[in-house]
Amino acid sequence: MLLTLFALFLNAFQLSSQPVSEDDYYVALSAINFMESGQLGPTMWNHPCLRNTLVYCSLLAFGSGVLGVKGVSLLFGTLCTPLIGLVTQRIFKDNRIALIAAFLWACDALVIDFSRQGINDIYLAFFPLTAIYLFFRFRESGSQGWLLGSGVFFGLGLASKWSALFPLLVTSVLLIVVMHKNTEGTIRVRFARYVHAAVMLMLVPALVYLLTFLPWFGRGYSLSEWPALQRSMFLETSQHVGYKPKPWDDRDNRAYKWFIMPSVFVDPFMNMDKAGGDEREAPSFENAITVVLGYANPLVWLLVLPAVLFVIRCGIRERDEGSRYLAGLFLMSYLPLVLSPRPIWMNTALSVLPYAIIAVAYFIWSLSGRFNKRNLVISVYLALVMIVASPLYLLAIGKGTRIPILKKYLVDQYLVQYKQNMPPEEMVGDQDRGDHKSAKPNY
Repeated sequence: MLLTLFALFLNAFQLSSQPVSEDDYYVALSAINFMESGQLGPTMWNHPCLRNTLVYCSLLAFGSGVLGVKGVSLLFGTLCTPLIGLVTQRIFKDNRIALIAAFLWACDALVIDFSRQGINDIYLAFFPLTAIYLFFRFRESGSQGWLLGSGVFFGLGLASKWSALFPLLVTSVLLIVVMHKNTEGTIRVRFARYVHAAVMLMLVPALVYLLTFLPWFGRGYSLSEWPALQRSMFLETSQHVGYKPKPWDDRDNRAYKWFIMPSVFVDPFMNMDKAGGDEREAPSFENAITVVLGYANPLVWLLVLPAVLFVIRCGIRERDEGSRYLAGLFLMSYLPLVLSPRPIWMNTALSVLPYAIIAVAYFIWSLSGRFNKRNLVISVYLALVMIVASPLYLLAIGKGTRIPILKKYLVDQYLVQYKQNMPPEEMVGDQDRGDHKSAKPNY
């Protein structure tokens, strides 16, 4: 509970003062378009539509402010912290490994970055984690309600982005293996249970996915036209022919780099507003631009591949089901991204990161056991992670341009093109300009 409150604090701190990005604005607009007229877009039309439904309901409940647009992401990003712990505990049967994993997740800059945005990439972690947790509850109790819930949440994950298909497939394989081991009787009985598993973890998610398109059907489209829409969405997602090159030095756009070198998700944007600003303040480049950076903590991310290899080794040598399941979740989620011919940016890493962090937590705990003072080793490691995470946190919440030592680097690295394209009157710096009435960018 303390770690969950810690995650909530990090995700919500000064959220209302973080300027609104273009993504935030267009997420709200896309939600209204979809729910009120069945139209897709303007942002991420090629991805499934659950975000539009959730954000629209949030807008109705909390209005068009910060909570309305970002409240769902804030909730899901925070709840991922206890979910990481609960899933880790089920896999390795150790509360200490679970707490380490939950802590590493809570202070990760990429997680914090997307827990504070209206865009739905944090959903890629939340829905599969919830589905996996419910699957383990089914295994513990045998109650079919838990398995049905798992299928529903896998369907919600697919309705967020298709990457949820990979943990769904791994979990389905585990379910079939468990049923095969635990089922005694005729071939007919076994076949009936396999069909039951297919209904719960294949048909139910597919039905949930289909139902999220009801506003689109309400626009007048028929079921026979739905496959054509899915094909168009798949072509755009797989090729990204509709995306323009990013107006900055965009290097970290290949998935194989994430865990072998320090990587970052870059999100510079012209402020759609100036939250909490004084309209009498002279406009400046710093006031007009915000840079949000989701930096990978090297003390965690660079341990992922060794940790996964360690997990695979344990799964093979010790025939440990949990280790093999975790390895399958990571490899099935990560390898398709590595092999993709198109650019894959780090926001998609949130579909892989839960399993990577669980593997690192297990790896650290296992290695620390070789020392006499295991608790001291763990404490030192977590303290170092927190020390590194502290400046990364400021970058993740868009405060980097307010830090003198980082300001010039951010401008030179990511904002040169923005600075060149701004009108001359916006480039007055901090000089007094009495003829300006507002510091807001002119669109």
